[in-house]
Amino acid sequence: MASEVNQKPGETGRVDPRLFLREEELDNGIALLLASERIIATITRKAQKPTGLSATSLRLLMTIRFEPDLTVSELRDLTGATTSTLARLLGELDKESLIVKRQGGRDARRRRLTVSPEGEALLRPLVEQLRSALREAYRDAGANAVSGTRAVLEALTK
Repeated sequence: MASEVNQKPGETGRVDPRLFLREEELDNGIALLLASERIIATITRKAQKPTGLSATSLRLLMTIRFEPDLTVSELRDLTGATTSTLARLLGELDKESLIVKRQGGRDARRRRLTVSPEGEALLRPLVEQLRSALREAYRDAGANAVSGTRAVLEALTK
């Protein structure tokens, strides 16, 4: 059956007939995502010394910067960090005045997190390096790659 073309032997159920990617192509995509993560991790590690923050704290601060107004609970769910680890890291970022916690909605206990102006200044060189890497990759890949890449990544992260 045409709808079962992408199934492995022994698998049952329906597969979207519009899918045309082979396992090797999907595996290559996974490898590229992992390589991209390594580039982000390398840039983040290089930023540790000048910022004085751990790579984990920097990644957390970047998450807050690129996804502002998350609650602590939402941030915990997003990052997979334990409550105690997240509380410790947020306490360090708060102590350095790198984040702002503000009351979120009707529940006064829920705090929404944003990056402070000091946090933005600290992240600026790191964000510029990441933008530069992405800009160069998009230029190498061509104009059509921008919308396609964004569409794939947005679909992946839903």
